[in-house]
Amino acid sequence: MKFLEYLPYALGCAGGLILALLIGEVCKLTDDIKMVESVALVVLGGGVAEWYWNQLSRR
Repeated sequence: MKFLEYLPYALGCAGGLILALLIGEVCKLTDDIKMVESVALVVLGGGVAEWYWNQLSRR
């Protein structure tokens, strides 16, 4: 059951990664900037998704 508690975070991380890859290709960013952007969006996506999930579960 513990695994399901991480599901919102994992989905948010996956969404952030997809967004980072899409932005990197569309904007033709350099590799260094792509790496920083990927890390930032993955962590941010996971955190936002987990926060939103917790907000919904409190209601």
